[in-house]
Amino acid sequence: MKTSKYIIIILLLLFSGSVLSKIFLFDYTPATILPETGYTLKIEMAVDGHGSEITTKVLLPLNNERQTIFNENNQSSDFNFSINRKGKNRYAEWQSPSVKGHKVFSYSCDIKSKAVKFELPKTIKNNYQINDQLKPYIDGTQLIQVDDTTIINALAKLKIDKNTNVIEVLKKIYNYTTYDITNTDFSGKTDAVTTLKLGQASCNGKTRLFAAMLRTLGIPTRLSGGLILKPGKKRVSHQWVEVLLGRNWVPFDPTNKHFAELPQSYLTFYYGDEAFFQRTPNVNFKYMFEIDRKSFPRESDYADIASHPLNVMNAWTSFQKAGLSIELLRVILMIPIGAIITIIFRNVIGLRTFGTFLPALIASSFRGSGLLWGMVTFISIILIGALIRSLLERLKLTHTPKLTALLVFVVFALLFIAGFGVSINNLSLAHATLFPLALMAITIERFSLIVQEGNLKDAVIIFINTMVTVFFVYIVMDSLFLQTFVMAFPETMLLVIAAGIYFGNWEGLRVTEMVRFRSLVFKHEA
Repeated sequence: MKTSKYIIIILLLLFSGSVLSKIFLFDYTPATILPETGYTLKIEMAVDGHGSEITTKVLLPLNNERQTIFNENNQSSDFNFSINRKGKNRYAEWQSPSVKGHKVFSYSCDIKSKAVKFELPKTIKNNYQINDQLKPYIDGTQLIQVDDTTIINALAKLKIDKNTNVIEVLKKIYNYTTYDITNTDFSGKTDAVTTLKLGQASCNGKTRLFAAMLRTLGIPTRLSGGLILKPGKKRVSHQWVEVLLGRNWVPFDPTNKHFAELPQSYLTFYYGDEAFFQRTPNVNFKYMFEIDRKSFPRESDYADIASHPLNVMNAWTSFQKAGLSIELLRVILMIPIGAIITIIFRNVIGLRTFGTFLPALIASSFRGSGLLWGMVTFISIILIGALIRSLLERLKLTHTPKLTALLVFVVFALLFIAGFGVSINNLSLAHATLFPLALMAITIERFSLIVQEGNLKDAVIIFINTMVTVFFVYIVMDSLFLQTFVMAFPETMLLVIAAGIYFGNWEGLRVTEMVRFRSLVFKHEA
């Protein structure tokens, strides 16, 4: 035992020395290499051609001070592809002189974005000097009817005129279009006057009314549009409005109640009242936006820490060259910590589980599906697999054929669940195929063996204990703080080894024993 204590002390000293040297000598902190959370976007399209020419144009996300677009890819071998600009906007074009049959093509990119919020002054005078550059943001259009009698009367009811403080104007028009105009889904384009008369509209109708009111007062306003980035598949785009205040175009979204701000999830594709897709008419055309979260390395200057022997950025670079995600590196580094949590639950708390490290491996497999759907999927497959395993037992098969049959069951079960997830647009279920097949087959086998020995109650208790342990292991492994710390200081593994030695040699009473023998443990002396 003394040897173990010395080893633990040495490991703690090595960990402390390495971390302190990084912090004080290399100015190395977790925030330095904290991965940035972004998104990956795929626009998948399909057409059915009959031998004639087909052209499809799609607006593309913009690079600006709020968002960065990179790793753009075109997936199509049947079309001529190009990226072009029109004013401030850009679009992709797929063109072919002759298209026969069903053709699928797509555009994908990675996105880093940030939220923006403007602190507005209390007063801004309406003294805009309209020049040729600003004129398009004052003029009316077929859908934004500036100086229309209906619009003018609505402004009068709100007690707004051109002499009103611009900030007060914005608040009144924002509140009116947000709360007095009801949100509803319209498939077609709704103009400003129609929105006003109906008292309801989708996002484009609300923003056109917002713009019409402000332009009527001589305040430069433009429409902006794009997507709200939420993991999953969708066909719905979104539109908001931007108002020129000083030198800034300040965003407002009356549909989702954002005043002078935009969340990180808003992705700008265009400025103006633009159509997202333009295509050859009378052609069967389908599209889908597919969005997922993704982690990217922070683009900082690592020159000061690059020479450090424990600089984890070197591992990041190697993983990227191999085409592996940083997310995978993060999961790998967190598995040993998950194993320590399992040891604590087994040795200190006293829960019996399937294996010492199996809960940590199970928890790591939930990274794609998430905790809820991961637990549901895992429990379902294990219980059904155990039933199938008991049926196979009647065939008097040897161990290897039975395990092979279980693997086949797990494969098809995961494919079925993933397919079901895709059909209901649930990416969490769709990621069920990330579960390690052998891991699930081994769990089924262990559960079945205990049942076979005539201990169904024990098997159920151990299974429940395992899933409880998996729950807490997942919570710990999913901690952003711990992930950041381990990524910044991989020498944390020295602490993990020390904790493994300490808790692995636990000699004290377990929590379950204290509960079981509480009458003796907590017996008061007479």
